[in-house]
Amino acid sequence: MHILETLAPERCQLGLQASSRKKALQVLANIFSQSCESLDSFEILQALTEREQVGTTAIGNGIALPHGRLSNCEKPIAILATLDTPVDFFASDKENIDVMFALLIPKDLDFRDLAGIEQVKTIFDNKTFCAQIRNAHNNEALFDIIEQAFKEYGEKEKAS
Repeated sequence: MHILETLAPERCQLGLQASSRKKALQVLANIFSQSCESLDSFEILQALTEREQVGTTAIGNGIALPHGRLSNCEKPIAILATLDTPVDFFASDKENIDVMFALLIPKDLDFRDLAGIEQVKTIFDNKTFCAQIRNAHNNEALFDIIEQAFKEYGEKEKAS
């Protein structure tokens, strides 16, 4: 499975409201549980929070990559979201987070088995791409932007 297959237009959302890191993770947990009935929002929140306690998932430039593992998660699932107001994720660059790419995977799946996972940080390190995300005009456009980025980076990897 490719990382892009974990996303869907309905899980690409602009302008979510959260006043803290915990609230942002709660919003993500709710979206995950609404998208997949077998997933419980409390268990998702717990998995995301436990991972954040190990160390922040903020990667700089206002981007966070929250993720977690769940035993009842049947297949990897992702969310791309922006926040209406940036929140503190305790990033090393001290910049508050306004873009989140969140991922849930089954407990027994190795992240490296998810094709394209290595592209995620590279894509989000691209300031032009991040500006496109922040300026997306609707949720569908947000999905189109991330889809195009994964395709472009996939082609670059094949060419090299």
